[in-house]
Amino acid sequence: RPCKMRILSNYVLRQSNPAIVGMEIMAGSIKVGCAVMKDGKDISHVKSIQHEKESLSSVESGKQVAISLPNLTVGRQIHENDILYSGIPEPDFRKLKEFRNLLKKEEIDIMKEIAEAKRKQNPLWGM
Repeated sequence: RPCKMRILSNYVLRQSNPAIVGMEIMAGSIKVGCAVMKDGKDISHVKSIQHEKESLSSVESGKQVAISLPNLTVGRQIHENDILYSGIPEPDFRKLKEFRNLLKKEEIDIMKEIAEAKRKQNPLWGM
């Protein structure tokens, strides 16, 4: 499912191996194992999610959680207040477009933002 999230400033818990950051889920939902994208490029995946020392398998919008992202360094690939999206593979994106009546309005808006970012590299992405 589509997700939009923001790295909270002053909540970088670990810079690398894996990077652990405080994250605000702005819209949609994210699961463990989901790809994470910035500026249209997949940069990592969600290794784990924690909320008040409790591990979660997924998290909905409106929550603030700690997310661990392997193969990233805070200050290089990502920075405080960056907006990240769930990385949706192109076939999955097309399938979600078919079933858009099952998505919430905020999820449809996120899909448009993801498509816009992906189309900067490939103008026909998701068509």
